[in-house]
Amino acid sequence: MIREIGVVFTLLLFTVPIHAQNTGGVFPPMVNDGHKAFQYRGVVDPDNSVGEVGFAQRLHYEESLDDDRMWRVIGQTRKTTDSDFDFDFMQAELFWEFSEDDPNYRTGMRFDVRIRDGNRPNQLGVNWMNQFYFNNDWNARAVFMTSFDVGDNARDGWNLQSRFRLDKNLGAGHTLGVEMYNDYGRTNNIGSFDEQRHTVGPIYNMRLGSKWSAFSGVLFGISEAASDAEFRIWLTRPM
Repeated sequence: MIREIGVVFTLLLFTVPIHAQNTGGVFPPMVNDGHKAFQYRGVVDPDNSVGEVGFAQRLHYEESLDDDRMWRVIGQTRKTTDSDFDFDFMQAELFWEFSEDDPNYRTGMRFDVRIRDGNRPNQLGVNWMNQFYFNNDWNARAVFMTSFDVGDNARDGWNLQSRFRLDKNLGAGHTLGVEMYNDYGRTNNIGSFDEQRHTVGPIYNMRLGSKWSAFSGVLFGISEAASDAEFRIWLTRPM
């Protein structure tokens, strides 16, 4: 199993030349009692905003409190001029599912606290998550995100984002789909479409043996401010 994981990760790094890299996901609202999981995420940008190879990675651990609430803690590093693994941020999250007894729709909120390095301000976030189930194993997600700065060097306004996903369950732990990420900027300075960051691309999720799963995807920029391409892989192990 370790060899399989190594092959997947090596292919990601060496089949592409190695913005702020997007390690985020289109996260679902569902919470399952007794759930515990560890996850690694890596993102490669072959040509970032300064014309160099960008790389970010993160580790997180999550654990449900009951069948409605789950906490998660995240640590992320990024490549900078000082180091390939410079500290980026720590983040604590609380998921809270509010779904009624509806087999076709689930919803909930996520509350975030982010602590960042250097002179960058910290952040608080509030996010609304939605999951839709359709016929023939099709699913969709829509996430609407807001955050604001706190502490030194805090910027005015709220940052606004949305994320969307459409996927099909292929069976045996395999999923194929497409995701879209939209960063509209801050409420006091909403720019044009090309001044915002919009990306879209395919995703594929598969099982690796009985314990691990792997998510892979590519995001392509469809606005001028977005990265041209980002290559992403996540490795997850339930505990």
